Amino acid sequence: MSQGVDVSDLFSEMVKACATVDVVQKKLVYVFLCSYAHLNPELSLLVVNTLRKDCLDPNPMVRSLALRSMTNLRLPSLVEYVEQPLTAGLRDRAACVRRVAVLGWAKLHNLQPGSEIDATVVNELYSLLRDPDPVVMVNCLRALEEILKEEGGVVINKPITHHLLNRLKECDIWGQSEVLRVLQRYQPQSEDELFDILSLLDSSLVSPHPPVMAATLCLFLSLCSSLPAVSQAALERVRGPLLAACGSGSREMRFTALCHIQGVA
Repeated sequence: MSQGVDVSDLFSEMVKACATVDVVQKKLVYVFLCSYAHLNPELSLLVVNTLRKDCLDPNPMVRSLALRSMTNLRLPSLVEYVEQPLTAGLRDRAACVRRVAVLGWAKLHNLQPGSEIDATVVNELYSLLRDPDPVVMVNCLRALEEILKEEGGVVINKPITHHLLNRLKECDIWGQSEVLRVLQRYQPQSEDELFDILSLLDSSLVSPHPPVMAATLCLFLSLCSSLPAVSQAALERVRGPLLAACGSGSREMRFTALCHIQGVA
């Protein structure tokens, strides 16, 4: 496969091989099956049966691998067999399984973009925004954005906003950027709340990570559209880091920094 050779004729043999107990071998077999599932939709039903069994495995790595592979088969005819394991995955005790299950619902939605996902699942995804694992929280934002795209994306209210801001530092760089981007659609209900939010964002505005700094600046300017003095002060604070990013050794970083400067100029 890695050399571009068509080995799809081995699909039936690989279906049997996925029963291996070796996690590394299992992962390789699942990569093969996901790559050729669209050429063997009928035999893929046998793969789903094995994957559903692996979703009950005591090893969380096996459970998460099975869930990820099940959604990566990308066969609309198998959606009905995938929904139940994904629902169970949202309540799994292992964070790695919940991470995969959350994104799995977004993949499932992409397979049938015209269909509506059960409101119970949407509500469960909203509840997982308060999951103790920050990656699960950010994955929920991404999944809800995809699932609710036609409705304007995830609904950001006051409790969700303050919850996300208070947990911002737990997320990695790209998780923080995602949270800050989504929060741009929230409008504070009072001036006191606005300044509370700005206080929580203050440290991120001078973050050493350019993506976080740029996303925070965009949120600052969005929140302070009616306060030009505050917006100007925020621009003054990030002027140095933005100009420094323009001298980065990475062409992509230089281009992105210039785009941000052009956007706020």
